Amino acid sequence: MRFHAQCSADPWKETTMARAFVDDRWLKNDEDGNPPSRAAKQSLANAKDPMKANVPGKWRSALYGQGSRWRCRWYTLRDGKRVQKSRNFAKLRDAEEYAAAIEDDIRRGKYRDPQQELRIFRDVASEWTDGKMDIKQGTLGRYRRELRVYINPKWGDRTLREIQRDELQQWVTQLTEGGYPAELQDDRESKPLSPRSIRNIVKVVMGGVMEFALEHGWIGENPIEKVTVPRITQSDDDMVFLTVEEVELLAGMAERAGRPVDGLIVRWQAYTGARIGETLALKCGDVDVDSRRARIRRTWTDDGKGRLVLGTPKNGKPRSIAIPRFLIPSIERQMEGMGDDDWLFRAARGGNLWTNTWRTRVWRKAVRLAGMEDEGVTIHSLRHSYASFAIAQGADVKTLQMQLGHSSPSITLNTYTALWPERLDDVADAIGELRAEQLKTV
Repeated sequence: MRFHAQCSADPWKETTMARAFVDDRWLKNDEDGNPPSRAAKQSLANAKDPMKANVPGKWRSALYGQGSRWRCRWYTLRDGKRVQKSRNFAKLRDAEEYAAAIEDDIRRGKYRDPQQELRIFRDVASEWTDGKMDIKQGTLGRYRRELRVYINPKWGDRTLREIQRDELQQWVTQLTEGGYPAELQDDRESKPLSPRSIRNIVKVVMGGVMEFALEHGWIGENPIEKVTVPRITQSDDDMVFLTVEEVELLAGMAERAGRPVDGLIVRWQAYTGARIGETLALKCGDVDVDSRRARIRRTWTDDGKGRLVLGTPKNGKPRSIAIPRFLIPSIERQMEGMGDDDWLFRAARGGNLWTNTWRTRVWRKAVRLAGMEDEGVTIHSLRHSYASFAIAQGADVKTLQMQLGHSSPSITLNTYTALWPERLDDVADAIGELRAEQLKTV
């Protein structure tokens, strides 16, 4: 690192990449090349108002007293050409420390252009999502939705440099307790989010954007890495398990709020475990009433721009699910006179039902009519309830995984592990019975 008065010979032509310089923007050499005297420098250093300092005019530059006094400058290579960079400081010490850091980063190969930190988060996030060509459309839609609803209202107009760990941690607290900035429909207030939702918003989406910036050298570290989020536990994951009586009550209220088919939609989800997007994407040709099987081939997903599109199921693979016998008569009536390509659960005029519309016009009204508004019941609670019914009737992990469409048995087990009863005594007794039975034949 070198200090130079502004009028000194340009050192850039003679330096290597790993050099930074600190210039005095206010002082210059006189016409004979003599630098400012020690007395003049001391007077300027002690003066609160630089214009009142005892500095002769011959040593005052054209910028004297304007802006910050010290400038750190260095250069980088861009397209094979040297490009000068600079940053101004009020204090010499700060300028020297910054210059030392620049030189160190250059030598260690970690240098990044400080101007890149001024990129706007919203623009970086758009680049990140636009480059996500290897993920499902539904996943990409969720990323874009979480950016639009939860992340951009807080961080969208910030520069990358302004996004720091302390404020990120405060934001996590807001997401946990409510009161965070958000773009919600109908001017609804922002409510506390579940640990799983917070993890997806903060670590997966926000963290993914910042990691993208890090990989491009626009920031020096990903601040999300050191941010802590609430642990995901079963009790925290907003899982509500309904009884059969509660399912039937909700189905009846859905019929009252809408049409008979709406009650069937509630029962279908609660007694097959299908997701709402999968349910409303079913066509008559997907159902075989004789074998009591339905083929889940597609689902409705949000493309992130508020539009629903058809895509593959969540884990990317179609599956067959079993239909309880008592639902078959209702399904047969629903399919009567329909072709294979007609929607199984359809609108009054025959078109498809939209998940968001059904949630608003039918589900929320049904929950209110059932007096369950304050119990945290969601459409997904029907799927959770199916799992609880199946486990109570002896379903094993593999069978439940296949019906629910989880990508692995471990996901099923981790999600519903507390629902499987402890059967250590039963196993011990069964082994004793096996031993006794086989010893009889010896």
